[in-house]
Amino acid sequence: MSKIKCKCGNTIGLGDIPSPNQSLIISDVKFDNFQGLVDVEKIYDEMKIVVHCENCSRLYIYFNGFNLPPTIYIKDFD
Repeated sequence: MSKIKCKCGNTIGLGDIPSPNQSLIISDVKFDNFQGLVDVEKIYDEMKIVVHCENCSRLYIYFNGFNLPPTIYIKDFD
């Protein structure tokens, strides 16, 4: 996937590697399961993909990879 279209209409580019619009997250519990020397690919496989829209601040979290639809969060402007 080289780009996604945000609900606000902005196109979020993901073609650059590393991508400035993509972050990775991992739970504390899953991270703590890794000890000593580890294979970076195994850690990467446990991470969730987060895509940020710079225009509207929506977060697209791919909990199960890019093959399934993301969960979308929008900033609360209170």
